[in-house]
Amino acid sequence: MALRATLRGQVLDLTPAEFKLLRTLAAQPGRVYSRNAVLDQLHTDGRSVTDRAVDSHVRNLRRKLAAATDGVDPIRSVYGVGYALEWPP
Repeated sequence: MALRATLRGQVLDLTPAEFKLLRTLAAQPGRVYSRNAVLDQLHTDGRSVTDRAVDSHVRNLRRKLAAATDGVDPIRSVYGVGYALEWPP
């Protein structure tokens, strides 16, 4: 199965984890997902991963989205809770 995402006609070069993160957040824009909820979507194979790994994936995804949107960051951080996609920004 090919994982492909485009934004404003531009193909995003995403890792599988970044693609899953974007798919999760885009499923319900505006919904705040906790780090643990995101981890459940990213790593379904039962491996031990800390919730701080989510922060790394979010940082990388933000950078790639910003490159396709002239610097707009559509991912909102909710302190102590998690992340939400605010689209359109």
